[in-house]
Amino acid sequence: MPSNQLHGEETQAEVLAQVAGFPGIPALAEKFVPVEKVRELYRRVQRSPEGFGLENLLAEMRVELHADGADTARIPATGPVVVVANHPFGMLDGAMLAVLLTRVRPDVKVMTNYLLRDVPELARHCIFVDPFQSDRGACSNSIDTNRRSVREALTWLRNGGMLAIFPAGEVSQWQFPQAEIVDPVWNDTAVRLIRRTGATALPVYFCGRNSVSFHLFGMIHPRLRTAFLLQEFLQREGRTVEVRVGSEIPSESVAGIGDDREAIEYLRWRTYLLARRSRPEKSWSVGVRSKISEKVQKPVAPAEPAQVLAAELNRLASDRCLVENADLAVYLVNANETPRMLQELGRLREVTFRGAGEGTGKQRDLDRFDKYYWHVLLWHKTKQELVGAYRAGNTAEILAERGVNGLYTSTLFRYDVRVFEKLGPALELGRSFIRPEYQRQYAPLLLLWKGIARLLVTHAKISVLFGAVSISNDYSKASREMIYRFFEARMREDDLAGMIEPRRPFRPAGLRPWDCRAMCAALRDLEDLSQPITDVETDGKGLPILLRQYAKIGGKMLAFNVDRKFSNVLDGFVVVDLRKTESAVLERYMGREGATEFRRHHGCKS
Repeated sequence: MPSNQLHGEETQAEVLAQVAGFPGIPALAEKFVPVEKVRELYRRVQRSPEGFGLENLLAEMRVELHADGADTARIPATGPVVVVANHPFGMLDGAMLAVLLTRVRPDVKVMTNYLLRDVPELARHCIFVDPFQSDRGACSNSIDTNRRSVREALTWLRNGGMLAIFPAGEVSQWQFPQAEIVDPVWNDTAVRLIRRTGATALPVYFCGRNSVSFHLFGMIHPRLRTAFLLQEFLQREGRTVEVRVGSEIPSESVAGIGDDREAIEYLRWRTYLLARRSRPEKSWSVGVRSKISEKVQKPVAPAEPAQVLAAELNRLASDRCLVENADLAVYLVNANETPRMLQELGRLREVTFRGAGEGTGKQRDLDRFDKYYWHVLLWHKTKQELVGAYRAGNTAEILAERGVNGLYTSTLFRYDVRVFEKLGPALELGRSFIRPEYQRQYAPLLLLWKGIARLLVTHAKISVLFGAVSISNDYSKASREMIYRFFEARMREDDLAGMIEPRRPFRPAGLRPWDCRAMCAALRDLEDLSQPITDVETDGKGLPILLRQYAKIGGKMLAFNVDRKFSNVLDGFVVVDLRKTESAVLERYMGREGATEFRRHHGCKS
C-alpha cells in the first residue's frame, strides 16, 4: 500500500482510535476496540475495483440502506440544501447519509469530525470540523479550523451544493429528563447556514440505535462509550438500516422563526417526527372492540332502486335544486319528502364510514336527528346515484322547538348558555360524506359547498356555520396529536373559548413539551401543518380535506371530543363567521351576485 495514501496502516489505526475517543493512546484503544478488524475492512474497500468509496464501504460491510421510493423522491435533485439528521450509530451515519444523497445527486458533502481528515479518500466527501471545540476552551487551532469550515460550507451552498450536517456533533446517548436514547442538544450551525444562503432544509431520520452495552458502559464512563463506537461500527455488518426522509422545509419557514435556538428545535422536531411514521394504530381496548364489532356488524343494506330515488327528486319543487353542472346536481330535502332517499343516504354513510375504520355496525347509519334536519344531497344525473351529502340544521328553528339537546353537536360537546347568543342565527353542518369512488375528485365536494352557499343566500339571516369535523382513524396517532396541539395553542384567543367543552376530552400523550414549543412557534398557519402530517403518514396524505376547506373560509377550531360511538374518532368543533370571510372566497361559492347580497344584508365591507 503506498505510504502517501493513508500514511500507513498503523497511522490509520491511530486515526480510528482517536475518533473512538483515545487520541494518542492507540495501544490502550487496542484493548477496547478491534483495530485489526478495521484495518482489514479498510484493505478490502481499497482493493475494490472502483477503489475506496463509501458505496464500496457499505457493500463490504453488507450494510443495506432501506429508503422507499417516496422518501428518495423527497431529496431535491438541484439547488442549495442543508440536510439535518439524527446521529444514532456513530461513524457509519456519515457514510450512509452521503451514499443515500449521492444516489440522487453528485454535489454532496458531509460535515464531519476533523480527525478523519487524515483519511485522504474522504476529502472529496467531507467538510471537516472540530465538534468538541467547546470542550477545549479557546483553542485557536480549533477556532480557525471551524471558521475555515464554515466559509467552505457557505461557498458550497452558494454554489448550489447539498450539505449534510449532524447537528448533535456526537452520537445519540441516554438523555435526561427525556429518559430515552436520542441526540444531545443540537447546535445551531445548520440554521445559521440556511439564513445566510437561503438554502432549503431537509430532515433525515435513521431508525435504530446502538446496543444496550454501548449505552450502559457510556453511562459508567464517557471514554468507554466513545471507545465502543468502533465495536458498534463493526456490529452494523450485515444489517439493514431504515432511513426516512421528510419534506423540504423552505428557507422562508426557517427565517420566519426569529430565534436560532427555536429554529434548530423546530428542525430537530421535524427530524424526530419521522420516527413516528407508522400505520394508524389503535389502543388495545379500541382494537378489541373493533374485532368484536366486526363479528356483530350487520351486512350493509342493499341499494335503493335508482328509478325510485330519481322519482322522489323529480317530485320536488324546482327551487330545491340549489346548484348543478353537467353531471351533478345539489338538492335540499327533508326526510318526509324523500323517505327512500334517506334510506339510501344512511346506507352510503355506513359504507363510507366503515371504509375509514368507523361506522355504526348497523345496516344503515341513521339517527334521530335525520328525521328533522335538512339534507343537502349531491346527485349524479346521468348515473342516477347519490354521490354524497351534508346534514344541515337551522339553530333558530331547532333551539325554539327542541332546545339545545335537539342539536347533534350537543351529543359531543357541552354548551354554555351564552354560546348561541354570541353566534346569532347559525347553520349546524355535519355527517358529511362523499362515497369512496368519488373521493379522489375535487369537483363533488366543491359543488356540495356551492349548494350550501346557495342555501345561505336564500336564508339571509344566517351568517355563521358550525359543526363537528372528524379526523378519521385513517390518520396516525401522531397526526391527530399534531392537529390537536396546533389548534389548542390558538383556541384561547377566541371569544368563545371555554364556552364549548368536550364530553370526552382528547388526551394526547406522545408529544413532549419541547416538541409542542417547537411546533407551535414555527407553524404559522394550517398549510404549514400539512407537511409534517405528510411526513408522518405512511401513504403521504396531508391534512383532512374538510379542515382545509374550513380554514379557507376562515374557520376556527374551538374544542375536540373523542366519539366513543364511532371508534373513538376525533371530532373538532369548528365555527365559521362568514361575515369575516374574504370576499373572493365568498364569491367562489356564492357567486358574485350572491356574495354581494350577503355582504349587503350583513353590513360587511366590500
